[in-house]
Amino acid sequence: MTKTIGKRMGFAVLHIEKGTAGKAGGLGSHIDRTKKVLNADPKLSEKNLFYHLGENGKVYVYDNFKNRRSLQERINRRIQEGYKGKTAIRKDAVTHLNVVLTGSHEEMTAIGENPERLTQWMNENYRFVSERFGGRNVVDFTLHMDERTPHIHCVVVPLTVDGRLSAKEVMGDRRKLSELQDCYGKVMQNKFGLQRGIKGSTATHDSVREYYGRIEERLIYPSNSMELNYETRAPQIGTPPLIGREKWAEKQNKAIYEDFTQMREHYKHEAEKQSQKVLKYFQNSKLQAEEKADRLRKENAQLRGVIEEQHKKLHPEKYIRHNKGYSL
Repeated sequence: MTKTIGKRMGFAVLHIEKGTAGKAGGLGSHIDRTKKVLNADPKLSEKNLFYHLGENGKVYVYDNFKNRRSLQERINRRIQEGYKGKTAIRKDAVTHLNVVLTGSHEEMTAIGENPERLTQWMNENYRFVSERFGGRNVVDFTLHMDERTPHIHCVVVPLTVDGRLSAKEVMGDRRKLSELQDCYGKVMQNKFGLQRGIKGSTATHDSVREYYGRIEERLIYPSNSMELNYETRAPQIGTPPLIGREKWAEKQNKAIYEDFTQMREHYKHEAEKQSQKVLKYFQNSKLQAEEKADRLRKENAQLRGVIEEQHKKLHPEKYIRHNKGYSL
């Protein structure tokens, strides 16, 4: 078992969120970085990796996300291949689970800085989810190294052994989820010295989910042209003390909520400023277009006058007849 000498043991984190039919686009964009992610460093995105289970049963590791099928396509394809149900899938059915795998910031940073250790951590996580959910049901397994704390997004299609789509059976109730986290904690503790998180404590966890969820859902999402001088960052969650963990969790929860509220108000203010700039730009553009059109009309009238004068000089007889009632 790996131990960290002179330091408190960090925590292992396994968090699951449900996703319904046809709504994996936002999650897929976040995972594959096809859209700007506010709390990610683009300079570090080249370190992101994903695992792919080939048709031959071998697992391949890639760092090029460009030619990858979209997450929604991968989910749909797995359902088409594995669904054996006799009824049509409901529109509000849970078609995928987003399993986030990570740990305490200090410990995960240390793992991320050691390539061999990082590979071991990824392999153990992949083995764990493949055994629990079925390798073919894991349609995405991506490591993000460009955010504050290294973490894995594992997207699972909740197909049962007999081919039914049932998140309730695969994910289970709170007791089954707690047992899953117990098993994960044991693996991470034995291999990497990361112990299971606090049982029954969801306050901090739910706030972290809300923090990231609101960013990813783009409730207040600036365009690429905006220049925002606000530092976006992941919640600063350190290693909890051995005594007084509940109070520590409440304090962390409050700090994260205040941080998010401050960021939300900032973006709201910036969005309003940008809206006014855009409106003013279009108003000015309209005014400039009208002025240009008026100027062109005047120039056109002047040119017609010049052309007519030249025409009179070249063909005076036509204008004499015209004045007598003849048409040109």
